[in-house]
Amino acid sequence: MNGTEQRPKTLRGLAAVISGALLTIAGPGMAHQPPGAENVPEGITRATIAQEGDVSAMSAMVMDAPQPALLIRYKGEEPLIVYDSEDQPFLRFTGKQVKANTKSRYWQALPQSESYDDKRDEHWVQVSGSGNFGWVDPRITAQSELRPDQMASWRIPVKQGKNARTAISGNLTWRPLTSNTNTTHH
Repeated sequence: MNGTEQRPKTLRGLAAVISGALLTIAGPGMAHQPPGAENVPEGITRATIAQEGDVSAMSAMVMDAPQPALLIRYKGEEPLIVYDSEDQPFLRFTGKQVKANTKSRYWQALPQSESYDDKRDEHWVQVSGSGNFGWVDPRITAQSELRPDQMASWRIPVKQGKNARTAISGNLTWRPLTSNTNTTHH
């Protein structure tokens, strides 16, 4: 067995998602537009993290794609709760799984909601079999009116166990997608 085959499937899957996102970003900005291309955006909103909050055993990163997504890796013993914009629990992380609250307004944005039977009386549904989960959060994508000279901030409240609530926070900027059609190859 070689080293690649020994890696857990979740890491290979995560690598594939990140690679796909990077290729998606690089496509319009790094290459010529195909003939007849329509509705190509002038730019994308870029999210960055300024503070990860004061949470032990957690790391957060932005998956920079046409719609930025947030990825949290959590290896803690106590549950980590991520709150939605209405201050309701949205995600519950443990070191072994992630569950989503079907009563949160953000639930419908998750792909897992499509196959969920609403008639079940279950409010927390497993969305990951590890302590890692990524999702497109409206708080880091909602600022579509940004221009190159503007910046907006975002904040996602989290709480680990009985500790005080803190937040993952950052900034949004608008980045133009430029295509140099006058490129010459030597």
